[in-house]
Amino acid sequence: MNHPTISVTMAPADLDAVKAAIATIHSKMPFLFSLPPEERNGLTKLGPGSIDFAQDAYLATVSYPSIFPPSFDRVEFGKDFNLFKALTEIEFLLGTLHEKVQSTQMAAGSETMEASLLAYTYVQASKKAAPGLPDVAKRMKERFKKQGRKPKDGPDATASEPAK
Repeated sequence: MNHPTISVTMAPADLDAVKAAIATIHSKMPFLFSLPPEERNGLTKLGPGSIDFAQDAYLATVSYPSIFPPSFDRVEFGKDFNLFKALTEIEFLLGTLHEKVQSTQMAAGSETMEASLLAYTYVQASKKAAPGLPDVAKRMKERFKKQGRKPKDGPDATASEPAK
């Protein structure tokens, strides 16, 4: 395991604060929208290799306005260029956050599933020990039917102690 063990409780107030911060982001950028894949594919892209080109084009519109015909909307071009720069910075910051959230979620999910598999082993081994436990065991066993295999004594029959 290369990641730290997850042992965190997120307070409901902290979750609410994060949700409120995300809602604030949405409210500060009401112009955001989603493009369907077919529309994304048809767009002219401004990638990392073209940023300097776009910067020079923008500076040319500012420095040499007289060379542009009236049909070229320099103001709109400037708005688009500056929005692109701002969104690029925001995307970078959100990308870093997204990667951390996704990695932490994956690690927490892995630990949850490992403990769930071990719990399943104990439930199967003790299913006759308490009323209602056979129903729990039956419901838990349903998860493995989708895989086309039937565990005899659970997925890890050799486990004798619960995972930490």
